[in-house]
Amino acid sequence: MSDPNKQVENMRQVRFNSIWLVPLIALLVAGWMLYQNWSSQGPVITLLAANADGLEIGKTKLKSRNVDVGRVIDIRLSEDYENAIIKVRMNHGTEQMLRDDARFWVVKPRIGKEGVSGLGTLLSGAYIDMTPGMKGRLQTDFTLLSQPPLSTENEGVRLVLSSTEGSKLDVGALVHFRGYEVGYVEKVGFDTEKGAITYRVVIRSPYDALVNSDVQFWMTPGLSFKSSASGFEIRLDSLETFFAGGISFGLPPGRTAGQPVKDMAPFRLFSSRESAANNMFSEFINYVFLFESNISGLTPGAAVEFRGVRIGTVLDVPFNGIPMDSLTSLDTPLIPVRARIEPQRLNSLDTSGAMSLQKWNELIEDRINKGVRASLKIGNYLNGAKVINIDFMKNPPPVTIKEFAGYQIFPTAPDALANIETKVGAILDNVSQVPLNKTFEQLGQTMNEANETLRQLQELSKSVKQLIDKSETQQLPADLAATINELNLTLETYQANGQIGRPLKENMVSLGRALNELQPLLRQLRENPNTLIFDSKPRADVEPKAAK
Repeated sequence: MSDPNKQVENMRQVRFNSIWLVPLIALLVAGWMLYQNWSSQGPVITLLAANADGLEIGKTKLKSRNVDVGRVIDIRLSEDYENAIIKVRMNHGTEQMLRDDARFWVVKPRIGKEGVSGLGTLLSGAYIDMTPGMKGRLQTDFTLLSQPPLSTENEGVRLVLSSTEGSKLDVGALVHFRGYEVGYVEKVGFDTEKGAITYRVVIRSPYDALVNSDVQFWMTPGLSFKSSASGFEIRLDSLETFFAGGISFGLPPGRTAGQPVKDMAPFRLFSSRESAANNMFSEFINYVFLFESNISGLTPGAAVEFRGVRIGTVLDVPFNGIPMDSLTSLDTPLIPVRARIEPQRLNSLDTSGAMSLQKWNELIEDRINKGVRASLKIGNYLNGAKVINIDFMKNPPPVTIKEFAGYQIFPTAPDALANIETKVGAILDNVSQVPLNKTFEQLGQTMNEANETLRQLQELSKSVKQLIDKSETQQLPADLAATINELNLTLETYQANGQIGRPLKENMVSLGRALNELQPLLRQLRENPNTLIFDSKPRADVEPKAAK
């Protein structure tokens, strides 16, 4: 057996070997690398998404302004199996980006109203983009948006618009002021209590100063076609609104700017600019018009006019708020139409200042008593659109009803078209009393005489044709040509160098000379006609001589 003391002594003689430094250094390097890896990693965030379409573990990146800031490390379903939970490892130094207002969304090829985006992901695959948070507390749980968020730069004021008419607009639809883009639709919802679509819009700064309490908002569909009593109208806006629609706003005509508004101020969204203009009047008087004639062509929104000036708007055609009774029964078919007269349209015509609603009511009642009546008038003959025309009438029908079912009755009269139809009917009645049989007999005799005249003309035409076809008639042009040639020859003999013309010219010259020689004698005879009897020079008188 070996000596234990000797073994202990040998162990004491064992020294440190330098080769042992290799695993020690490797251990230290591994620890340092683990520390570096741990210290270079950022926090792990959780994104809640409707689905994980296009995302892959370890491959899908998280970017901000096209710079890598993280990578997907895990994808799994939520406990209720209704959402996807995505774990993303952020890079070191990105903790301050993870605040309440940070937004995340998936970037992949999209085709929308803004154009084509995300084409770069066709080769590299989809990735998650984010806008860094600037406000709020730090957090690690976020929601992955299904669509890229709208820009939040230079935000001004948010408004809530509600609409019960027109088509629905999508998130991102543009808001214009006089054709210039000033905002966008941020959120779309539906109010089940009011039955209205609600839009939360953002008006960017500094254009939020254009919004005040008196502005009106209306839809701009991009392409609109309208047929009314004013005619046909086609309107084409920008291509952006053509594909996605939009919203415009502005002050009503004649209005001045109101008070500034606060965030989330409510406004009504009208279907068109015309609809907004027709609803700018806060004071009006409702009337019911009972028409006996056909009301086809009269639609809600049509004008109520007084001598061509619009003073109101048609509301309901027909008006169903009146119960069926003796006035509106099938035995007495009076069609009720509800319309309103808007005195604010006429305040500009009142030089004495704006009248109160009560004074306008009294004025209209006074004019009704003086003969003002309402009738239907065709506003556009192309599409048959009608308007309600109010004017004075001669010998108007008496007013028998002034109020019915809680509404004031505006007295009506037969429209001009109905009068024309009555006159046409009377004319047709008169025509039916004409003895048409006798007239047709006379017409038949006249036709027979006309036929006989035509027959005689045909016979005359045949006789003329036979005369023309004879050889003697056809020889006439040649004989006529020979006669003309002979006449030309005869005229040539009387010309200056012709056989008769030359001697005649010489005789005329001789005659002229003779006349010139006779000129002195003729002049002397004209002055002294007695020259032919006495001498031209008188002799001296004989003087008697004196006696010597």
